[in-house]
Amino acid sequence: MMIKKEVKRIALGSIVAVISTTVIFSGASLGVKALEVSKNQVVKTNYNIFDNGSTNGKVPLDYERQDYEVKLIGKNQPSENDMKIEEAAELASQNLWRTFRVNLSGQTIEMNYEPASKVQPRATWGATVKINENLSYDFMLDAITGESYWIEKRAYHQADISEGLNKELLQNHEEYQQIVKELVEKYQLLPTKIKAIDYISQGYDRNEINNKNANITFQVTSEDDKKIQLMISTYNKELLSIGYDGWLEEAERLEQRLEKNLNNDAIPLNITDELVKEVEETNTPIIINE
Repeated sequence: MMIKKEVKRIALGSIVAVISTTVIFSGASLGVKALEVSKNQVVKTNYNIFDNGSTNGKVPLDYERQDYEVKLIGKNQPSENDMKIEEAAELASQNLWRTFRVNLSGQTIEMNYEPASKVQPRATWGATVKINENLSYDFMLDAITGESYWIEKRAYHQADISEGLNKELLQNHEEYQQIVKELVEKYQLLPTKIKAIDYISQGYDRNEINNKNANITFQVTSEDDKKIQLMISTYNKELLSIGYDGWLEEAERLEQRLEKNLNNDAIPLNITDELVKEVEETNTPIIINE
């Protein structure tokens, strides 16, 4: 059944399943909509950041402290056990530089805190940087350990980009597998050598002014069975996102919960083969919010 494959990529807090293409995320908090507090807290970056062994363990050698501002959005406040907002924002800045070479000087990092819950067992910080209407960046990390969960470049283009499933890519995606392999090795995203690169899904995204991007996603498994997912644009072959091992573990846990059809009214699980066929024929997305 197709739905079982396409629900592999699960947002912690919501699921957006486009059956004919892929699962599409919409923000640093991976589907969790931030509510802006009455008084946004703006923090200058005049502090010392600790090294807690997060992604790749060290500050990038070519990284220089950037003059950005930090704004807390959302209704939740971190506990005394959680990483301070300034520390989380600096880790976001470092990782956005490491992955996408983004200099955030003069930008504002919007930070959203989500406490642990039944759906999301670990507290998280989400960071969003909006460059312009066609470009933004997202980063999510564990609020206590600093472990990277998810990083994404949301880029849109004024071009004729198909929103449908590229059937040719279903069978012939070796070019993109090679791109993924080179990226994993270049950024040392896995602790040991690559064991497998598996096709996961295709998709597209669209912004409010109707510009688009299309993508293809692969899961990469290392020899010690660590996993990551990489999304590549099929429009210009640039890296769009990385889902790290910890995030994938939580996604798989939620997928198992879906498949077991637990009694949760917020997650309707009566998705039949007939419904999937109807969605495929009409190219209509199914949106399931937790």
